[in-house]
Amino acid sequence: MATNSENISAKERLLEAGLAVFGRYGFEPSTTRAIARRAGVNMAAIPYYYDGKEGLYLAVVAHVAQRIEERMADTLAAVGALAAEGRPSGEAAPALLERLLGDLIDFMVGSSGAVRFARILLREQLHPSSAYETIFNRIMAPLIDAIARLLAVATGTTDMRRLRIRALSMIGQVMAFRVARESMVRMLDMAGYSADETEEIRRVVLEQTRFVLQGMGEKNASVSLG
Repeated sequence: MATNSENISAKERLLEAGLAVFGRYGFEPSTTRAIARRAGVNMAAIPYYYDGKEGLYLAVVAHVAQRIEERMADTLAAVGALAAEGRPSGEAAPALLERLLGDLIDFMVGSSGAVRFARILLREQLHPSSAYETIFNRIMAPLIDAIARLLAVATGTTDMRRLRIRALSMIGQVMAFRVARESMVRMLDMAGYSADETEEIRRVVLEQTRFVLQGMGEKNASVSLG
């Protein structure tokens, strides 16, 4: 009889195999046979642990969401604390915004698992399934809302619809380096996002963010002066 540690190991191997296979091929083309083979387990382990292929896919998406939540948790908590202040300081917001985008860069550009996680996220954006609810509720909505609130505090802007559009554009400037990775690597003869290259990307993204904040602040001030 398998020990508890062996059971846990088999379940985790299936999760990792599912992340790799679903990310590369998508849900429909991926087969339980290929996933089981990659995990080194019997095909019967998939319905045993995850109630089938769809259950495994939902678990994979939840795993991706959990990893991103863990990476962003402290910064998102700080954003929530700032927003909870009666009269939040506009000086703290830009620093928190840079911290939040920096976390996203570290995870989606610089981390070893970035390719696998990004594939799942991008496939769900292009072809949303029932699993997209997890991605939206646990990743995208909290990120967009947090960035929009920071922009509101930093610039005095109150149009939340426009702020959310700007927030998504800021997330997009990070994700572009994952989506267009091959173009960036070839254009700049990069090694493939080494630590130094990731830091270079971080500096450029945060510099652009400061320009956006400055422009929004100046525009809002000119409107106020009428």
